Amino acid sequence: MRKSQKGFVLIAMSVAMLLMLALVGMAFDFGRIYIARNEAQIFTDAAALVAAKKLDGSASGIDAARAAVMNLPNRWNLGSQYFEHVIIEFSADSKEWSTQPEHPELLAYTRITAPKNDVEITFLRAVGGPDTFTVPARSAAAVNPVRLVE
Repeated sequence: MRKSQKGFVLIAMSVAMLLMLALVGMAFDFGRIYIARNEAQIFTDAAALVAAKKLDGSASGIDAARAAVMNLPNRWNLGSQYFEHVIIEFSADSKEWSTQPEHPELLAYTRITAPKNDVEITFLRAVGGPDTFTVPARSAAAVNPVRLVE
């Protein structure tokens, strides 16, 4: 009876090792996605705040807001990539957003979107996962964030 049980430990350890490596790979990929998402969110938060600070009710304020966003360090994915498509929008009431506003004197809000940030997937791809995972980020800020409601 003992001879028929030889090799079971090797098979059990092989299966356990395979499962453990799959979990470590999944943790690695999800960790990278989490870090990339946080980097994108930090960038859009900072960009929205700096853009809102530059709005002064004039067309030059809109240009200054755009320039301030473009002058921020816009690297992500552990500093290895630039944000490719940063969308800068403005609004007077935070309901309707426009990239080319017509009335700069009414603007009170900015919204920054980094929509297409693809993180390459390393380990999950081996088990049928996607090649990349998109981690978009969006932030909005007001020129005067503290308003008294009457």
